[in-house]
Amino acid sequence: MADFKKVKSRNIRKRRKSSDNESESEEEEQVISKIQDIKELQKQRNKQNGVNATALALGKKLSKEQAMSSSDPFKLETGGMVNMKELKKKKLTTEEVEAIGTAFAAETNRRDEDTEMLKYVEVELAKRKGHHKEETPIKGHSKEDALYSLPEKLKVGSGSKRTEDMLSNQMLSGIPEVDLGIEAKIANIESTEIAKQKLLLEKMRRKDNEVSDFVPTNMAANFVQHNRFNIEDTAPILNKAVQPPKPEPVRVGDVIN
Repeated sequence: MADFKKVKSRNIRKRRKSSDNESESEEEEQVISKIQDIKELQKQRNKQNGVNATALALGKKLSKEQAMSSSDPFKLETGGMVNMKELKKKKLTTEEVEAIGTAFAAETNRRDEDTEMLKYVEVELAKRKGHHKEETPIKGHSKEDALYSLPEKLKVGSGSKRTEDMLSNQMLSGIPEVDLGIEAKIANIESTEIAKQKLLLEKMRRKDNEVSDFVPTNMAANFVQHNRFNIEDTAPILNKAVQPPKPEPVRVGDVIN
């Protein structure tokens, strides 16, 4: 029988696993642990903050999120300075926009036609359906009720009384507006511009004829001097004494006539 020779394995160089990777990982762990220790020391050194203004106002402790929340941007509940920059960046909600329009509503002396119409419709429907309540007769007041009643001289008149202004505004608002078109609007604009130019020309003509305020005037005329000659002087008028002429000095060598 034939003998088979074993194939010898090649001598391939192999690197031995070094402990470099293990040493690097150990160094990283040591650095991380040192950093964590330093952070804990820094936390211990930090001083505790005092009481917040919001906590003093409300009488209870609040978290940072609650203190910095924008639920009360105008500081109405807690007080303090209002940060206008944050308010400008913040977008207004629909409720805030409606509050701006209704908080400072001016008196227009106008009646709300929609509410009156709805009220009339509800009353008429209740009458037709038979749900309208009949007015019960008012019972006589007892003596005790008279003690609690307010005298008429102290009663304030209700604000629902109609005035002339309110009636005139209601009459004007009841008139429907008719759109005249673009041509009528343009004609109105042109007529107003022509009237403005006429007024400006009249003012310029008046300025040319009038004396300007910048011209200097006699300031003495502003004082009371018109009666200065009519003032009576009661003091006697004294005559001036006539003095004799003084003799001229004589010098040596002068010829006397």
